[in-house]
Amino acid sequence: MLKFFNLKLIFKYSFILFIVSALYGLFIRFNYAFPQVSFNYQSFLQGHSHVAFLGWGYLATIGLILHFFVPKELRNNNKYKILFSILVISILLMLISFPLSGYNLFSIALLSTFGIVSYFLTFGILKDLDNNKAGSNFIKYGLYYYLLSSLATWFLAYVIVTQGKTDLYYNTVYFYLHFLYNGFFVFSLLGLLFNIFSQQRIKNSLNLEQKVFIFLNIACIPTYFLSVLWSTEIRFYYVAAFFGAFSQLVALFYFIKLYNQFYKQLKWNWLTKLLLQFALISFFIKIVLQFLSSFPYFVKLTLALKPYFIIGYLHLFTLGFMSVLLLLFLVQSTIFKIESKVSKSGVLLILLGIFFTEFLMFGQGFSLLIKVGMLPYYNIVLFVCSVVIVSGLLFFFGSQFKEKQLDK
Repeated sequence: MLKFFNLKLIFKYSFILFIVSALYGLFIRFNYAFPQVSFNYQSFLQGHSHVAFLGWGYLATIGLILHFFVPKELRNNNKYKILFSILVISILLMLISFPLSGYNLFSIALLSTFGIVSYFLTFGILKDLDNNKAGSNFIKYGLYYYLLSSLATWFLAYVIVTQGKTDLYYNTVYFYLHFLYNGFFVFSLLGLLFNIFSQQRIKNSLNLEQKVFIFLNIACIPTYFLSVLWSTEIRFYYVAAFFGAFSQLVALFYFIKLYNQFYKQLKWNWLTKLLLQFALISFFIKIVLQFLSSFPYFVKLTLALKPYFIIGYLHLFTLGFMSVLLLLFLVQSTIFKIESKVSKSGVLLILLGIFFTEFLMFGQGFSLLIKVGMLPYYNIVLFVCSVVIVSGLLFFFGSQFKEKQLDK
């Protein structure tokens, strides 16, 4: 396996996992539209989420970090080949274990293996990282936040054994997700974006970039309290959550100023620009929603309409921001291409599917909020949106075998 290892294969494998995760999501949506008595919803949901985060999100992100920030002679070291090989095998086995039986002993063993191996991978990258490259500070802190988020996975086992699924259990899960989302993914993806701009000689203000970095760091820990407001009325948590959410707004203000600088210099085609705009608009909406959720009134609303607002927010991040940016980076690094009509159609279908999925979820939440009730054929239309996303992924990935790939 080591002989045939290369990052291009890792990226293709991670994209296949993206497709598999989307298929799991499609199956879940199908069950909502056309309920099946024998369907194990929880097991498929766990498979869907773990494959999306670890298989697609983590593997693609950490692979891109290795590609852009670790010198070639170091990233070809056998240690990375061995570590990636173990991660690939563990995720492949998760594809089977979670849908069949959820959190059984085998699935927990696989997650533990993944976690331990990811530590070796993270420390290896931190050691080999080229600190002189643009965006390297974002990458380092993204990796630090990944290590912080992972602590929750070990503590979770203790909570389950001693207390069961109490408030502490759910707040521990939210700790993991918060620092994975707003720590690892946000910092790593922005670091990759700034590095790509630097490689393409796109100039922006280092002062503004530093301000974005500082205020996102200031915000990262206190915004965790946004995730625990549902379980407490202690004023300190609301103050800390508001402070963190406001700091994110300040970071967003400086990022918008940066965006105005670099967008004018982009020499990309209209479709790659659309990918960037789509991802950054999702990022903008995410931060605004987090700011609103720091107010008690909106906390109560989101809890009452969790299937729409909270699930919509999670998909906004994972699909609208994370997945679209990763797709853009894979195209910008010539690992994938958007040249044929099929690949372009695939990308447009992906974006359309994500847009209408978010529109439906948040639209349904607001409809219930203003007492309009359920939208007609909501679950069926949402299922159709999932079909559009999966079709786009298949079109795009299938087209890559017909387009000439550039060697690294």
